[in-house]
Amino acid sequence: MITTARLSLSLEISLLALAAVLGTGEPVSAQCPLPDGLDGGPCCALTTDAIPMYPKVTQGALAICWSDCGLSGVLPRTAVWTPIKLLPSSGADCGYRRTRLAISSAAGLEWSGTMNLLYSRTWLETDPAGVPLQVWRFLVNGDLRSTPLVPPGPCTLPPCALAFGGLVRFTGYIDCAASCLPAGGVQYAWMLSHTCDFIDHAPGFPRAGVFHPGFSYSFVGPAIGFVPAAVVPVEGTPFSPFESVRRLRVPAPGTAGRIRCEYEEPFTHSLGPIATFCPCATAIPVSAQWAMGGLTGGGACGTTIATTGFPFLPGFLSMGIGSWTLPGIFPGAEDVRWNAGGYDYTDGCTGVVMPEVFYGVTTLGGYPAMQVTAGGPGMPLPLTFIDQANSIVAVGAPVMNVPFRSNHVLNLNE
Repeated sequence: MITTARLSLSLEISLLALAAVLGTGEPVSAQCPLPDGLDGGPCCALTTDAIPMYPKVTQGALAICWSDCGLSGVLPRTAVWTPIKLLPSSGADCGYRRTRLAISSAAGLEWSGTMNLLYSRTWLETDPAGVPLQVWRFLVNGDLRSTPLVPPGPCTLPPCALAFGGLVRFTGYIDCAASCLPAGGVQYAWMLSHTCDFIDHAPGFPRAGVFHPGFSYSFVGPAIGFVPAAVVPVEGTPFSPFESVRRLRVPAPGTAGRIRCEYEEPFTHSLGPIATFCPCATAIPVSAQWAMGGLTGGGACGTTIATTGFPFLPGFLSMGIGSWTLPGIFPGAEDVRWNAGGYDYTDGCTGVVMPEVFYGVTTLGGYPAMQVTAGGPGMPLPLTFIDQANSIVAVGAPVMNVPFRSNHVLNLNE
């Protein structure tokens, strides 16, 4: 079992992580800002994305275990993200990337798998030294397969892995921050989580069951400066006009073809806090690690979101993960929460109303940020970033518990 976590890691671990985060990646274009090609167009119209590829990165990371909504353990790990180059005959899917993720301990490889990265959005930041960065956020989901080197015990090896051939579905995000200076390089921040049975083994879907009702699991990078914590600031605002929703045009069931881009739709939302609580406890909860809220909103093209409380999830949900604490290392002083949601989603382009499940991330704080538009830098952005994408199978039906594709993306700021 993982030993009880401490708020500060050893100097040896910190120095290893610092070397990893500063010494990885290859320079990318210093042209900033680079618009993504998705904003400013008419409703429901097709466009072409302009999203860069990023190089292989090796980074110090943390493996975190949560029990009864409290921090149960943390161990240093090394993560390697290796992009997979695809040459599909029908063209690239809009905003999608695939990458091989390997997570190792000093003993060797513990977890590996192919992850789906879906582009969410981009914005500009300025670090404390005055260097502008363009951040590209991708939402991540996929299966990681455990190896025999994962230490035994419910706080290191999720019990569900034994039931599904070693596979564990993780969701989260990765931010790629490219310096706008020539040869400035790229910095990365990311989080993946597999939560308790309440969400990640929900009944009625594949991999349903009772496996770890009181345990959740997270991987986070960079390790340096990160303090795992169940209780961090939460989302919620009565009104915000930032930023957008976006639809991906997926081939009709039974037909082949690539996923196409549509322009973003300006969106206004309200996220009303309902409660903080612990849905992942088999004993007395250690903390109220989770927040629940009612998300509603409407877009300029007719898209709407309504929280009804059923049939999949009771509304917007988020789980505290912790905070990066070093202002000079990307992402700066920033809190992170894993999130999910269940809403009635009205597609403004088709008029179809469907209950859907979304997965994503919330980050709070970090460096000052502003929009990237087709015309250059835009308005300053509030520093609570909420990003989610829906979870569907190939035919468009909602799905939980397993890897997924998406055709609806939410980008919200508060």
